[in-house]
Amino acid sequence: MSRETTEDVGPLGELAVGEMKLARVAERRIALIRSASGVHAIDNACPHQGYGLTTGAFDGETVTCQWHNWKFRASDGRCVIGEEDVPCHAVEVRGDRILVTVTEPTDEAKRDALWPSLARGFDRDYVGQMARDTVRLLHAQATPEDIIWAGIAASSPRIDWGVGHGTAMAADCLAISDMFEGDEKALPLVQGLSGMSEDSRDRRAWSLPDPDATVDLEEAIETEDFTGAQAATLHLLRSGATLDEMRRRMIEVTSRHHVGYGHGVIYMQKTFELLERVGWDRAADLLPWQVLTPVLGTREDLLPYMRKAVRAIEEVDLEALAAAPDRRETGWADRANELRDAILDSPEAAISEAAAAVAAGAGIEGLLDTVTLAVSERLLRYDPALDFDAGADFGWLDITHGLTTARAARWAWRAHPSPEAARIALHAVFLAHDTGRAERWGLHPTVPFEPEPRSGDVAAAVLDGRADDAVAHALAGDRTEVADALARASLADRSSSMIVTAHVIKLSHAAREETEFTDSSLPLAAAARYAAGPRLERFVARNVAEARDFVRTGKPPRR
Repeated sequence: MSRETTEDVGPLGELAVGEMKLARVAERRIALIRSASGVHAIDNACPHQGYGLTTGAFDGETVTCQWHNWKFRASDGRCVIGEEDVPCHAVEVRGDRILVTVTEPTDEAKRDALWPSLARGFDRDYVGQMARDTVRLLHAQATPEDIIWAGIAASSPRIDWGVGHGTAMAADCLAISDMFEGDEKALPLVQGLSGMSEDSRDRRAWSLPDPDATVDLEEAIETEDFTGAQAATLHLLRSGATLDEMRRRMIEVTSRHHVGYGHGVIYMQKTFELLERVGWDRAADLLPWQVLTPVLGTREDLLPYMRKAVRAIEEVDLEALAAAPDRRETGWADRANELRDAILDSPEAAISEAAAAVAAGAGIEGLLDTVTLAVSERLLRYDPALDFDAGADFGWLDITHGLTTARAARWAWRAHPSPEAARIALHAVFLAHDTGRAERWGLHPTVPFEPEPRSGDVAAAVLDGRADDAVAHALAGDRTEVADALARASLADRSSSMIVTAHVIKLSHAAREETEFTDSSLPLAAAARYAAGPRLERFVARNVAEARDFVRTGKPPRR
């Protein structure tokens, strides 16, 4: 129950019209204000940074905090310039005495008041407001799942292409929040909220269609009928489809195309991971937006640069591939690094070599182990100087997709071991190959990778930008401790662009999981080098260079 405290704060005659003074009620500092409209009481602490309002200015009916010029209506605490309202308290004048009642609300009442404030901050991408409201919500016993969901529910209808980098990053931030206690959870949660807010701010909200039982989901996706795909998804959900059923179905339809440089399977993984956390009862507010990715995303398997790989995949017996024994049963290992070298250095995607390895005892898990380790080595031997060539349309941020896609392919395989999931694994092989195009084109020399493990503080090396030290410490340290340190460092605002922050967080989280699966510290070392290394943070110069080249020549970028 809420607790009320009423106290006499002094005579009316000692407070002239146009004056403010400080009072205390139940150990709470109150700004007592008398205007032409009456006597009012609001919290003395400005909700922005706590500066005392009675040390500010009062003009007519408006109180100004002179620390940052936020302004509040004296009568109800409404913020007229700034981000947040200030709490207002009941005032009664009895004769010549002023009585102020402060009501300490329940946690439930606090949450009810804070959700709209968080929504206002989210709509405008006011990070400070989101941070303060998140801390207050955690103090009021709100769950991290509910806090992240507030951002998902607000942003999903306003992203033109459905689930995006912000939502995918939010899934990892929610998982990372488990590392923290109490209001320290606010850091990963607000990183997730801010990413989603930046993705969706100032965009119109799209409406969902009505559920439609006459639409076939697979056909709608294949024909790029996004309204039909959403209507079919909603019908399936309203008809009682379970998480397992929808996950299987989405894995199958997503496997038909290699979408958006791996984003098709990555966003699917993150969507279902979110729904496992926030509750399947919320699926109808997220899954219809995720389905836009396979509908509207770039189907790379239809483009010329992927044709050879597609033909090679079509020649593979996916049924046999899915039925092949797993490396956990056979003991297979890429001991001579033959498969890894093929993935890294073959002139074409090593699809046939991958299929042969699966049949020889690697299984899909062993194949994905090798893909992860190959891409990790690619990140470790990449020369980041290429990032600062505005004429190059490829950077090492692109290489990170190779590892996060391998992680998503493993997720799909474990969730639904099937020919369709096996195809997704082969798509990951193609992507691992494609991440090496800068090497194959001779755009940069390969950086020698000769790691010398050395004990030290991984997080400090990342935050100081000491990439070589970060790699050495990652290889030498306890894997759980290194993964925790990388997670914390990934949240520390070392990137100016949201999309880069998203990739650092997603890569670090995928590296933690892939290190466990592969029993190797190489993914952590790769993530540490990327997080610590120099990289392009904004993309204006590159986009201008590409625009000039295209407008002048009319030719697309080389692939």
